[in-house]
Amino acid sequence: MKYAIVSDIHGNLEALLAVLKDIKRRKADRIVCLGDIVGYYPNPQRCIDLIGEVAVRCVAGNHDYAAIDKTDTRSFTFFAFSAIEWTKQNLTDAGREFLGSLPLIYEEGNAAFVHASPHAPEDFAYVLPDDDASVIKAFGSLKQCVNFIGHTHCPAIICRENGDILVRSGTSTEIKDDNTYLINVGSVGQPRDHDNRACYAIYDTVKKTVAFHRVPYAYKVTQKKIRESKLHAFLAERLEKGR
Repeated sequence: MKYAIVSDIHGNLEALLAVLKDIKRRKADRIVCLGDIVGYYPNPQRCIDLIGEVAVRCVAGNHDYAAIDKTDTRSFTFFAFSAIEWTKQNLTDAGREFLGSLPLIYEEGNAAFVHASPHAPEDFAYVLPDDDASVIKAFGSLKQCVNFIGHTHCPAIICRENGDILVRSGTSTEIKDDNTYLINVGSVGQPRDHDNRACYAIYDTVKKTVAFHRVPYAYKVTQKKIRESKLHAFLAERLEKGR
């Protein structure tokens, strides 16, 4: 089985379409979405529709719940808050119903899928590789061998091996049954690791590997839509820089 895991699409239709094309080319069997389908960018409803069509499961991100007033937005930045208010006005009733139906966590086989820290999924806390407290707290809650998250928009592989928690370098890892993995799949729609290409991961349960894949997309088309939609210019600028 090959799982394609996508996260943090944020209404960026051009990025999502490019990633779905790449997933098809790589012959993934199932697509799982880790949430934040909406927020920031100008095609929230179309992205909801696409994920509803292609993903076997999707969990909720904080922006998904924020768009239907299901979570507190007081911690949102100005750009996130203003974009989510715009998003609220650009969803259909069916789109709102879909977002409201999303669970916080999904488990299948030896894998778990959640948007943010597994410690308390409803809090949407960050797990940052250089923040020992957030990593230790997250690992204390893991029940599966392979655990996929998003939220930070930066891909990362963190592994517990022989009692030690290690941050792995590189863009892929072998999965060993005796280890526990916390893997951030990065962001489709708003990468923040200074690489403007869309990012997602493929988990191959036969080869026992997880690999990140980067996909270039027509971000200038997205930028044009942002300006036409009167969303903040900074949201367009950051796409080019991948931050």
